[in-house]
Amino acid sequence: MDKIIMTKLDEEIYHEVLENGLDVYLYKKEGFAKKGAYFVTKYGSATNDFKPIGEDKIVSFPKGIAHFLEHKLFESEDNERVFEKFKTNGASVNAYTNHFITNYFFKTIDNFEECLNELLNFVQSPYFTDENVEKEKGIINQEINMTDDNIQRYIFEKMFDLALNENPNKYKTIGDKENVSKITKEDLYKCYNTFYHPSNMVLVMYGDVDVLKTFDLIRKNQASKKFENPEEIEVKEFNEEDEVCTKYLEVKRNVSTPRVSICYKFKEKKRTGVDRFKRNLFYNVLLDMKFGGTSSFEKDLVKDCVIKTGLSLNYSYFDDVALIIFEADALDKEKFIELIDKKLREDNFDESIFELDRKALLTSMVKCFENPSDFANVILNSVAKHGKVINNAYDIYENYKFEEFKESFKWLNFDNKSVLYVEGKEE
Repeated sequence: MDKIIMTKLDEEIYHEVLENGLDVYLYKKEGFAKKGAYFVTKYGSATNDFKPIGEDKIVSFPKGIAHFLEHKLFESEDNERVFEKFKTNGASVNAYTNHFITNYFFKTIDNFEECLNELLNFVQSPYFTDENVEKEKGIINQEINMTDDNIQRYIFEKMFDLALNENPNKYKTIGDKENVSKITKEDLYKCYNTFYHPSNMVLVMYGDVDVLKTFDLIRKNQASKKFENPEEIEVKEFNEEDEVCTKYLEVKRNVSTPRVSICYKFKEKKRTGVDRFKRNLFYNVLLDMKFGGTSSFEKDLVKDCVIKTGLSLNYSYFDDVALIIFEADALDKEKFIELIDKKLREDNFDESIFELDRKALLTSMVKCFENPSDFANVILNSVAKHGKVINNAYDIYENYKFEEFKESFKWLNFDNKSVLYVEGKEE
């Protein structure tokens, strides 16, 4: 076991890579009652084309299968309900799948060790049958219907579809009914055996727990199970074009006020580690300066009757692509598009505003240590996205210079964008 010291923050993370390859982290925080753990596989909905373990060619799997697999791991061979086991221990358990990872997690105040054992055991005990797979398809289809009725989620996912060409982040995490209908028990085992090997997984724990006792529990749990030797995972690579897939689309949905969403697409070089972390910092500072608390832009849009209420802003960065998505109830569609575009292209940056936003982001980063579960999330996302814990994050924020920011801005191309116009259905 070693320690990762967070520079200038007087915080430390206990870390060990087990013999089977499992990457384990513990953020001990004394005096906090809540404890928990995240058990993560670096496998999400964007990974559908890969070479299954033991096979010699890349196979295309149904879209949505990572999310389907997440559902099925809560079902056990002995018919004992995983949720009930955690509830008996005074804990809650859940999971989610996004484009990049699948995360199984629990939180509790008591019985941390029992819950940790249970988390490791149910995730590492797949049980798929033809019958339970077919039964799950109906449940997933109901969930698809519900997400289709959620207008915010529909617009967000639709913007990925409009902006991306080949990149698999284009597709919805949950999949669609046609793809879900194709999923088989054999498919699930192939995906599980490829991506749920401990060497492709991360365990992050937090709270006021006994460090030595906890790591000993994990070692014993993993030593009691048999895993094949890890193989290198081969995933199909996609060459994403600079241009968006679809520049403009109009659709009719159940909305009282027309909605407009604009997605700007920026082609990036593939970055890892600190380089990727710093690129994220650039985009965060950029969006804070233009649309954050120091800007009156959103209030002006409402005051001038360009939008009805607030402005929604989302930012995603993956592979070699960054997407910035705006959405609002638009009273004047063309003016909204024009003003967003104008605001993004402005390069008359104020260094004093840059410093305010940089310091605000630094403060926000430091504050996440106040909540152990928040910082555990930072750890798992850092390892999943950057390949390691960025332990000098404070220095990176503190030393980020205005000139470096302005130089990065010069390379952005604002000509590649998709627009979605959502009208209400006629009665």
